[in-house]
Amino acid sequence: MDFLNFGIAIFLGALIGMQREFTQQHHHFTRFAGLRTFILITFFGAMLGFLGGGFNSFPVFIGLGGIVLLASLSYVLTFLRFKVTTIITEVTSIISFILGVMCTTGYEKFAIIFGILITAFLAFKEKLHGIVKKLDRKELFGMIKFAIISLVILPLLPNKNFSPIDIPGLGEILKNFGLKGEFLSQLNIFNFYNIWLMVILVAGLSFFGYFLVKILDSKKSHGLTGFIGGLVSSTAVTLSMSKESKRKSKVSPYALATIIAMSIMFLRIIFEIAVINPSLLENLFLPLIAMFGVGMFFSFYFLKKKEKKFNAKEIDFRQPFALGPALKFGFFFLLVLLVSKIGQIIFGSLGIYGASILSGLANVDAITLSMSSLSKDGEIAPVVASTSILFAVISNTLVKMGIAFFMGSKKFGKIIVGIFTLILIIGLGILFFI
Repeated sequence: MDFLNFGIAIFLGALIGMQREFTQQHHHFTRFAGLRTFILITFFGAMLGFLGGGFNSFPVFIGLGGIVLLASLSYVLTFLRFKVTTIITEVTSIISFILGVMCTTGYEKFAIIFGILITAFLAFKEKLHGIVKKLDRKELFGMIKFAIISLVILPLLPNKNFSPIDIPGLGEILKNFGLKGEFLSQLNIFNFYNIWLMVILVAGLSFFGYFLVKILDSKKSHGLTGFIGGLVSSTAVTLSMSKESKRKSKVSPYALATIIAMSIMFLRIIFEIAVINPSLLENLFLPLIAMFGVGMFFSFYFLKKKEKKFNAKEIDFRQPFALGPALKFGFFFLLVLLVSKIGQIIFGSLGIYGASILSGLANVDAITLSMSSLSKDGEIAPVVASTSILFAVISNTLVKMGIAFFMGSKKFGKIIVGIFTLILIIGLGILFFI
């Protein structure tokens, strides 16, 4: 096992060293550390960690001090000779030493993850700078505000369920409207930590898709636009492509983007369920993955057809980290939870199904997360949660079919309605037989 750990240290040193040497060759000057030096640095760290018997040992501290001294001397000499102010290689050498120590002190798994991530960050320098250049001030400050609110507020929120009578003042107000305390106590679904966590989860998915739009040139591909749109808003893609289909004679490119966006929505639902309550996937994985597969099958058909370029920026993707939309989703999620719980108390499972259908008309994420959460807490049966999510998917798909049929061209509407209907039939058929 010790030999394997030393091998991991050498591998990480080689990986980082190759990236650094590649960069130096393209900038036509040599820093103090290249491929061989980085291998020796990580090996040196691994050896001191092994001999010292731990991360906090005296040999490790002496070795770290020596690496810091060498890196500092290298920076001064490089600046005097080349007038270069960047300190990336020197900092990377110090981190590489620490990674080497981690390999032989019980943290080798973290060392592998961190080493690969560091190499990726170094290799994608131009891409990362390009992303920053494409950001505007509103997007940057939106990200910063959301990050502060999430990281500071989330740990402070109580992670337990409340009912309205547990919230000071609210219980008395509701009782004045004739609501009984016994009924209110059953509405113990107010977990502010979980509610905000759901907001972060959905915003994170949208964030990933939104910045793919910024990074990638999606104007060149309807398929890429559909993929990104499925992460951000498949409804927005359907609406935009429906309008475009009326302006242009060819409908295949717009059908392609719409179908892919719809297909990615199924993967998005699978991801959300897997994060909150993976046990629900026992019933839902096959229907959802089948609907995804059918959608992608038709996508490949339309992908083969020639298309002209179009402007993907016509699709209105709202900034996902703006605080207003995040709070609105949190309120909508809480509303879905509340309506579903009241429906269950009054009408049983039928009440939950009705709430799912109604919420699915506007948003499928809220019902997916709320049903997953309620099922995980034992408030509803897994089969009820699974059925409710599928009802929401059906109602949401019907909305998209209506948008395509009434707002798109006649041919576009027929294609989307036909394919989406087939997707639903196959998904429901598989659910019925499993």
